[in-house]
Amino acid sequence: MGTKFMDQLSTLTRPVVRMASWVATGMLLTSAAVAQDEVVKRWAPNPPASTFGHRVDSLFWLITILVSVSFAIVLIMLAVTLMRDRAKPGKRAHFDHGRSLHDKRFTAVVSVTVFIVLDAWVLYIAMQDLRTGHWMIPTKGQEGVYEVEVLAQQWAWNFRTPGVDGEFGTADDIVTINELHVPVDRPIKLNMTSKDVIHSFFMPDMRIKRDLNPGAINLLWFQAIRTGTFDLLCAELCGYAHYQMAAPIHVLDEDVFDAWEQEASQLAELAYDADDTEAHWAWEWKD
Repeated sequence: MGTKFMDQLSTLTRPVVRMASWVATGMLLTSAAVAQDEVVKRWAPNPPASTFGHRVDSLFWLITILVSVSFAIVLIMLAVTLMRDRAKPGKRAHFDHGRSLHDKRFTAVVSVTVFIVLDAWVLYIAMQDLRTGHWMIPTKGQEGVYEVEVLAQQWAWNFRTPGVDGEFGTADDIVTINELHVPVDRPIKLNMTSKDVIHSFFMPDMRIKRDLNPGAINLLWFQAIRTGTFDLLCAELCGYAHYQMAAPIHVLDEDVFDAWEQEASQLAELAYDADDTEAHWAWEWKD
């Protein structure tokens, strides 16, 4: 009786167990897919957020592919050599210093090929990208350009924008620390310097980076193609608190930015203190 009951119970529960196993398998596969997607997002860079950011990505992947192919060729050549010239009974090793004409020709061909395919090609593309992207700094007075003065110090970012009057060094200048608001789809032109040591203005999502040197004004520009909050980091080791030099850059729609600028400029004018000389660090705009 007990055996018959157990057989009947097994017959009844078998479909339930099978369905539960299918559900568990599906959940595991879904979890694995989500985990793999998270790994890809973690290791892959964010999509470029500036007008010329795709050029940096294209050059990066080109270099990665060329170096990977070259590395694979070297591995194949080493494997062929190791298999062909491995120790065998009755065969002694032959030492060759590569002084023959054949070896010299082979070395010359490989060197020239590597230089043309890797170095010269990549340099040519990089120079084109610089001329049509990073070095196309907007000129003064160009329509739509938004100007920002950046003063870096240990360990903070100071930003100054001219306010609604468009002039630096006036009462309505918008001065912020470790936070910057800029409009989308407009060229953002930066005048940058350092108060103490060398810092580096690095926005990975915009694919831009430029050093800030004490006693010099360095220029940089970008144009955001989408709204959001993006990271600004210091990419130069500038002291023991270097890790603290991080700031959010808020890219806003034009109407949202205009409203923010109007309000921030009014608040700045109300809070202006002529005796606070430390806050009057603006300089004459440089081009």
